[in-house]
Amino acid sequence: MCGFSGVLFAGEQARAGFQPGLAGFRRAAQRVAHRGDTEHRERLLDLVWLSHFRLAFQDVVAGRQPMPSADGRHVIVFNGEVYNHLSLRPAIERATGVRFVTRSDTETLIEGWCAFGEAFFERLEGEYAFVIAAVDGSGLVAHRDRFGVKPLFLGLGGDVATRRFSCFAPSYDFGCARLEFASEIKGIAARKAWCRTGLLRQFTGLFEPICTPFNDIIQVPPGGVLSARRGASGLVCRLNTFPEPIRTRTNGPMATEEAFEAAMQAAVSERLLSDVELGVYLSGGIDSKAIAFELARAKGGAAGLKSFTIGFTQAGYDETDAALDYARFVGLDPHVIRIDGPALDYAYPLAVHASELVQPFTNGAAKWWLSRFAREHVKGVLTGDGADEVLCGYPSYRYANWWKHLLWKRGLRLPERGIAALLEAMPLGAFAVDSLYARRFAAHGKDPWLSGSSAEGTGDDFVQSLRVLGVQHPLFGQISSIAGALLGADAAEAWLRTQAESVQSWFAAGIDDGDARLTNPLWALVLWQNYFVRCHLPVLILNWVGDRMEMANTLEGRTPFLSNHVRRLMQTQPDRAVVLGLRDKILLRRTYRRLLPAHFVATPKKQFNAPLLRSERLIAAFDTDRVFEHAGLAEPQRFPALQAALAATPADDSYHRAHLGSAVQTAIALSVLQRTLVEEVELPRDTGFETRYLQR
Repeated sequence: MCGFSGVLFAGEQARAGFQPGLAGFRRAAQRVAHRGDTEHRERLLDLVWLSHFRLAFQDVVAGRQPMPSADGRHVIVFNGEVYNHLSLRPAIERATGVRFVTRSDTETLIEGWCAFGEAFFERLEGEYAFVIAAVDGSGLVAHRDRFGVKPLFLGLGGDVATRRFSCFAPSYDFGCARLEFASEIKGIAARKAWCRTGLLRQFTGLFEPICTPFNDIIQVPPGGVLSARRGASGLVCRLNTFPEPIRTRTNGPMATEEAFEAAMQAAVSERLLSDVELGVYLSGGIDSKAIAFELARAKGGAAGLKSFTIGFTQAGYDETDAALDYARFVGLDPHVIRIDGPALDYAYPLAVHASELVQPFTNGAAKWWLSRFAREHVKGVLTGDGADEVLCGYPSYRYANWWKHLLWKRGLRLPERGIAALLEAMPLGAFAVDSLYARRFAAHGKDPWLSGSSAEGTGDDFVQSLRVLGVQHPLFGQISSIAGALLGADAAEAWLRTQAESVQSWFAAGIDDGDARLTNPLWALVLWQNYFVRCHLPVLILNWVGDRMEMANTLEGRTPFLSNHVRRLMQTQPDRAVVLGLRDKILLRRTYRRLLPAHFVATPKKQFNAPLLRSERLIAAFDTDRVFEHAGLAEPQRFPALQAALAATPADDSYHRAHLGSAVQTAIALSVLQRTLVEEVELPRDTGFETRYLQR
């Protein structure tokens, strides 16, 4: 994997007006150096500047970037891996007569595009983001993988209203004087300024896949294609989205276990393409166990294969015993690191800076340590990222499925009958199914933070989100609690209503008659999964516990569950293939129940989480008391009021306490990014502490 930065100017005047200048461009480019330590190269043309930090896995000697096309007319910067690139080369050679001179997938990409244009992107299997620019500055094309595993941000120079991207559309047309692009926001040279609406969206958990919390900065959405050409008055740009939803059906036949097994085998086998050693992350859950099993099978045995597991000294969070038990069964060479409070405190600001994300969790700090540990031994790992999203492993998916059956029990077949009227006639609590979710997952209420559950399970989330947002949102209680803490209850509801159109558009994106199905409970699970995969997965999950945490320590993560093999298979699966009653990952568990001992497969989902931090030190260190004022988010007094509300909330009101506690920690994350991204203050690293900790 790699990191890149670049700028395309509309003309000499735009280049002359670029205030950071070449020196500023180089400073910003250096901020993504952690993504590649093999080598750094840049190419500076009249209207195109490119910088690339490489982490080499294929053709280490010859696959250098920025790489020119064979005809010399274009140049590419690329981050990621394309696993099927060698099989694509014969068609390229027949079409163009080009003769490849490297074994690098970078060369396949640029020559494939030269041969077939954007249609070539449909053939790619992998995790990637790349930009191909004309050397004369006449234009560029950029593309990102289907799930957004690899990040790609754009800085729009000029008067572009970035909130225009808040609602889903098949394509967006816009113009600008210059176009910056980078693997991370910090690689964009222009000064960062908070966009209040975008910041509120991210702070409250209403994630969106194109807009960011910053003015004039967007990201290419998963599967998106950006094209830009020089026009008479500037750059003429079009951003195309990838409309296909994650699933399209609520009912129908389920794929066979053999078909799912074949998809997993293909996904893992392809991801072994490498000239350097790869390992595997291993937890106590079924996701990583399935990947480790397929890895050992593809290699003809587990001898010499390294697994990496993180444990915690705090009770309730540790899974090392289960992971070690499985490693011994498969025959892996296990490596375990256990972390404690001081380790989390140290890594948290580093993880937030790496993620560039305003959010409430701490598990990214744990993942930062896991990647730091793994990088001592290997350059790349196979990960279970995406399994919970594609196969519905989160509590919110079970909650949405429960809601569907709760209303089905009341006789609701079509939304025209009216959910509000139906619940008035048969209130919640009238049937045994009404309390089934809360009874089954009663432990969630004891410590929602530990369980990873944001919803109490009463159905109120759905009732209120239908009233305010017009969608069936299983995490609405958390969103409205945090918004209310920031803005006050009435102002929060008024603001949330202004976001309804945007949220509805991403729920329904790409689904036939999606708008008409927004309030239909029979589609609650499909629509929620579609929204989660489009918005939460690329923005929250893959930034906070995926690619960003690996690349923070120059480690490549490879994601079999996010392969096209698994994606295409799951697209036509019914609800019962992923959630059946209150059981999750049905097709995955049934498949590996045939291949593994039952106790390994039956392991319930345990949220990958980490304890809340002792926040006082971080609040003081990053001036969190004043961050709402600095960021323009809310009145300065809102943060102490938030702390006071948390202190005053009774212990038995566990969900509200968890929501307020997460808001406090989100404010700390915001203050870290205010310091590092907006004020551009570099975080110190204590390499001595890291080394001593890893050697314990």
